[in-house]
Amino acid sequence: MRINATAHVAARGAFGLGSACLAMTLCAICFICGRCVAAADMTVSMLDSAGHGVAGIVIIAAPEAAVAEKHALRSAIMDQQHMQFVPRILVIQTGTGVDFPNSDQIQHQVYSFSAPKSFKLSLYAGHKYPPIVFDRPGLVTLGCNIHDGMIGYIYVTDSPFFGRSDESGQLQLHGLPSGNYTLTAWHPQMQEPGDNTLRLQITLGENEHLAPVLHLTRPLRTEMTHDGDKRWTDY
Repeated sequence: MRINATAHVAARGAFGLGSACLAMTLCAICFICGRCVAAADMTVSMLDSAGHGVAGIVIIAAPEAAVAEKHALRSAIMDQQHMQFVPRILVIQTGTGVDFPNSDQIQHQVYSFSAPKSFKLSLYAGHKYPPIVFDRPGLVTLGCNIHDGMIGYIYVTDSPFFGRSDESGQLQLHGLPSGNYTLTAWHPQMQEPGDNTLRLQITLGENEHLAPVLHLTRPLRTEMTHDGDKRWTDY
């Protein structure tokens, strides 16, 4: 029996090519999985000058290098209850749509003159307007043209790693790629030198669980409210 040498060599070549492709695919899978496994975690602590945890502080971990898009929450709600924005402080990622329902029994007129997002919702009650998309990073201050005491804040960030400190003053962040980060802490009642913001440069290694601590150098300002003010009962 004669063997077709050309066909035999071609078959061996095809087998070799297939094996190489399979090996490359497996390597790519291992590389991708390796990157997933290598993601790190961070527990950020926000403390006052006495070492006590400070709740409600906006904390953002901004990576120096670009990161893959996370499945961040792309919608949020800032309600209006008892003539206050609820929550008073909201932190979101760029591109998020924010709904502004009015749960009060009176009408409000929500507006902002802030550069990252300037808008006005004419006098309304209930749920009248579609969500407002915040497409630029920065701090947006909200008000009501009818009730001067209504002030809210929306902090918009490009980073997918953000949140607010809990009652113990901590924020847990998960799935961060290794690299250099800038930690930013902000609150409307902060009195830090400069722009009332704290910043910290950190480096996060693969599979590392970092626990950076941010310290307030000055106490938070006393919050101004309308509680107990007889003028507000007339509305």
